[in-house]
Parts: sequence; C-alpha cells; structure tokens
Amino acid sequence: MTTPHEDQRFDDAMRALHARAVSGVSAGTMAQLHRRRHAALQGDARPRRWFGLPAAAAFASLLVVAIGLGFGLQTTSDAPATMAPLATAGTPAVEIDDAYAALDENPDFFLWLASSDANLLAME
Repeated sequence: MTTPHEDQRFDDAMRALHARAVSGVSAGTMAQLHRRRHAALQGDARPRRWFGLPAAAAFASLLVVAIGLGFGLQTTSDAPATMAPLATAGTPAVEIDDAYAALDENPDFFLWLASSDANLLAME
C-alpha cells in the first residue's frame, strides 16, 4: 500500500516529466494540437459523408429480392402429392407398355433419330 507522501512524490515526478516533454515539442506541432483541440471542442462543421447509406440501401433491397425469389422458387409439399395420383390414374400401365413396344418395333423412328432433323430439334 502506498502512503500519501509516496503518491505526492509520484505525482510531482510525472508532472515534471510531462513539462519536460511538452517543452520539447515544436511550435508548429503545438499550434496544430491547439487547432485540433479547439475543433474537437467546438464540433467540426465539415459535412458528413453519407457514402455508406446508398450502399446499405442497395444491399438491403438486393437481400429482399433474393429472399423473395427464394420463397417464390420453393416447391411446396402439396404439388408432388397431387401430381402423383393424376399420373397413375390417367392411363393404365398396360397402355404405356404398348406405346413403348410400338416405338421399339418402328424402324422409321430410329431412322428419324439418326437424321439431321432430330439433331436440330435436340439443339432447340
């Protein structure tokens, strides 16, 4: 624990050290420090730059659009459930097998697949 006498000695030593440091500062530096101190105490009259405000607004609007598109593109669980019964109820499996068999037996279909018309159609 320090005594009041030691505290006073420490304070005096620090004040002397500060005074010696201040006396070593040039006049130009002291003038600049005084101007800055005065400006800080009076409040700076320079206009504030609001460059960040448009950027923040643009980012917020982009985020809103992205979230809106994300919700719009999500599929609901109702769509597959309603489409599955429609696909199976419309045509029996026997008719689909017959259609595939007819395509397998038709040589004109395979000739058409080898033609340039099929390639053009595939490129569209």
